[in-house]
Amino acid sequence: MRVLHVGNVANNGYLNAKLQRRVGVAADAVCDEWHMISQPEWEDAPLEPVEDPLAPLIGTEWKRPDWVLSPRTWDPRGEHESYLRERVRLAIDAPALLADYLRMRQPYGPLRRILGHDLRVADLLRAGAWLNRFEGQFGRARELFGRYDIVQAYGIHPILLLLAGRGRPFVAFEHGTLRELPFEDDWYGRLLSLAYRTASKLIITNPDVVASARRLELENTVFIPHPVDEEKYRPGPSELRAELDAEGWDFVLVAPSRHDWDIKGTDRMLRGFAELVRSGRSRALLLLFEWGLELDRSRALIRELGIEENVRWSFPLPKLRLIDAYRAADVVLDQFLIGTFGAVAPEAMACGAPVVMAFEPELHAWCFPEPPPLVDARTAEDIHRVLMRLAADPAERRELGARGREWVERHHGWRLVVDRHLAVYEAVTNPR
Repeated sequence: MRVLHVGNVANNGYLNAKLQRRVGVAADAVCDEWHMISQPEWEDAPLEPVEDPLAPLIGTEWKRPDWVLSPRTWDPRGEHESYLRERVRLAIDAPALLADYLRMRQPYGPLRRILGHDLRVADLLRAGAWLNRFEGQFGRARELFGRYDIVQAYGIHPILLLLAGRGRPFVAFEHGTLRELPFEDDWYGRLLSLAYRTASKLIITNPDVVASARRLELENTVFIPHPVDEEKYRPGPSELRAELDAEGWDFVLVAPSRHDWDIKGTDRMLRGFAELVRSGRSRALLLLFEWGLELDRSRALIRELGIEENVRWSFPLPKLRLIDAYRAADVVLDQFLIGTFGAVAPEAMACGAPVVMAFEPELHAWCFPEPPPLVDARTAEDIHRVLMRLAADPAERRELGARGREWVERHHGWRLVVDRHLAVYEAVTNPR
């Protein structure tokens, strides 16, 4: 079986292809995302922290595998695109895009009632412009997709299959993109909602988005966890922890999530940590990373709370260095609003670190046979109370770390993820 993974937000496409190849599947990955956390090097190359999120990750001997399909040119801001050439090609494509519009109006009918807005010709023109840019980097999409038995498209990339899939079955993969994007009153919202409805299967990776699936009246969903390789993410010694111990820090907290107060609850975390420091844990250290839309707000709050000496900043860590940070942590802090997890929590648990975050077990009952041993905290007061308890109880931290590792192995391991994907592919290619 030949499988193509299209789109690589947070390296999910690259990781799924890599893990599937481990069991003999001929899987390739189109890695067309420009952000550093979506480049294969971020996952597997021995990099130093990177300041520019749109920089090409180079400078090591690590090379992308030959099954990674990369852009022909590095062009994250579209600077190599000719405005006139793009408009001419779009004008040439306009009759075919109009035909696509007429073809899609009927299957879009139920969405018109659900979303309250209609599909537009301009939506197809916008998508057509994106498809043209994609083809400028990877060649004719129909020919590319046609070389595979299964095409699995990530994030908003299922839209490309609507235009260039020739009606062939495809699999869509959501990684939080089902939560809000399909309901946006714009071109990608309308086309993404249609792509999710017309996919042969839609893989859900975030348990809470099942509510969005029900709202869209989807009947093609299946749950598969995010790809995490627990053979790579595992407990072990930490160079970072050795350095911090030598400096005299006695309680180390690592918070990898971006600074986005309305999604991650960063301000709650900072206030809870400040109370910990004021409650007698003067040698507690919080490691933060310089990414997110509200870095300045976080820096200002840290100054206001008077905890600058207890906070250490770093550029975002490539995954090999992040594994070392997970191993260094007494506790990993994730996010404190949504009630579910992405990749940070299972990665940290696989490394044996206790995780504190907002967690709602009832959101996960439909997709996990048992909840992970996460420590739930939502308010600054909750976070302070939990951190005080864990700081005083190394035995509880060790127990949580061991239980988290065991849970990942049973319910989130790489082989489980691969096997569930293969079951989806079998159902799509051999329907009964």
